[in-house]
Amino acid sequence: MRRTPRWAAPVLFCVLLAGFAAGIWASYREAFPGRGLYRTTGVFETRLGQTMILVRHEAIPGLMEPMDNMALIVESADLLDRAALRRGDRVRLTIRDTPEALLVVEIQKLP
Repeated sequence: MRRTPRWAAPVLFCVLLAGFAAGIWASYREAFPGRGLYRTTGVFETRLGQTMILVRHEAIPGLMEPMDNMALIVESADLLDRAALRRGDRVRLTIRDTPEALLVVEIQKLP
């Protein structure tokens, strides 16, 4: 009968612990992508001008509670054009909190 080496259990524990830590880190980065950046999901309502949108969004962790309708400024008209949003589309937004306004820096259309 072959015996498992004594070092196998601690190595397996360390591998599992590293995987668990990576999962927690990924979940944290999903909500907080970087310093001054926040993520939320919501429903696109309409476009107001070249760089402003109206969104019904969920809570933005660390920033604000859910809102039924909120106007957000998008970083550029090109970013908004590339997203090709239609009323009712579910979106994931990355938002930068600037002294002037909440600025959308990334838009991802969700299925």
